[in-house]
Amino acid sequence: MSEHPVLPATVLSHSHADYLEQLSNQEFWQHAKQLANTPLVPTAKAKEYLECELDNGSALIPLEVLREVLPATHAFAQLPQSPPWMIGLTVWRGEAIAVVDLAAYFTQQPVRNHKERILFIVQTAEDTLGLAVTIKNMQTSIPIEYIQSMSPVRNEERITPQDTVQGMYAGVPILNIPIILSSIVRKLSNGHE
Repeated sequence: MSEHPVLPATVLSHSHADYLEQLSNQEFWQHAKQLANTPLVPTAKAKEYLECELDNGSALIPLEVLREVLPATHAFAQLPQSPPWMIGLTVWRGEAIAVVDLAAYFTQQPVRNHKERILFIVQTAEDTLGLAVTIKNMQTSIPIEYIQSMSPVRNEERITPQDTVQGMYAGVPILNIPIILSSIVRKLSNGHE
């Protein structure tokens, strides 16, 4: 086994591969050392999102907040007097967690059955929660510079409360999942309204 990493031939152009083949072992490693010491050119940073459907449109969820994505075919234990947007409890990695229908939570309406629904496991330092969502578009990469920060002015036409949106991309809200998670946990702790 080689001690040095080898680039696949598909990464190199044909002429570059020919050039490298003609180098002596010493010239090759000198060339590799030069490349390794070349300063990196900063590239545009991008974040990955999943677009989910809500009752009044769609929203983007950052992949970085997801711990696991599961089919929503889990068995849910329904609790008496739970909020209409709570599906129930399920077990994830040996821990009982609440599962909330995200679209129903935003509208404060009862949960409706969705065939395509999946379960996002989201977690903060203090809490773990399951969010049942319907995926509209799979992974979307968005350069950070294209994300619009939210203005402090409230817009009542939004599908989510202002404080649960961390930005916008092409008119689609990017959800602030840690804020949403703490809001849900607070409502569940205090009893539903």
